[in-house]
Amino acid sequence: MGSYETRFQVRFHEVDAYGMVWHGHFVAWFEMGRNELTEKFGLGPFQLKGRGLLAPVVHLSCEFKQPARFGETLLLQTSMERTEVAKLIFHYRILQQGEEKTVATGSTTHVLTDLNGNLLYRIPPDLLEKIEEMMKFLGV
Repeated sequence: MGSYETRFQVRFHEVDAYGMVWHGHFVAWFEMGRNELTEKFGLGPFQLKGRGLLAPVVHLSCEFKQPARFGETLLLQTSMERTEVAKLIFHYRILQQGEEKTVATGSTTHVLTDLNGNLLYRIPPDLLEKIEEMMKFLGV
């Protein structure tokens, strides 16, 4: 499965008293990669809202493999899983740039709703077309 890559450097405010990245920042990094990817295909949060849809997170997982520290350059790989229902599943892998050691892995699951929070059962055809474009880009 292919992935969309985002490179970034750990900033000082992202480390804790032990000099390691505080765990909560990993969720923000996942969001950064997901938003960069989806916005390229007209599926970002505000783009979805403009279509009358929301995609709230209903499940999040993160597994920490090794610490990241201030100044390190990290590579975030974001991919998407194909589903048959109105939900979006993204997978993430964060690597130390250069050494290619896995720092963390994770996933988020988002359901599709209308603006009132009513669940959709099927992905609207125009949205499905955009998702297929993104899947093709990712090599899925």
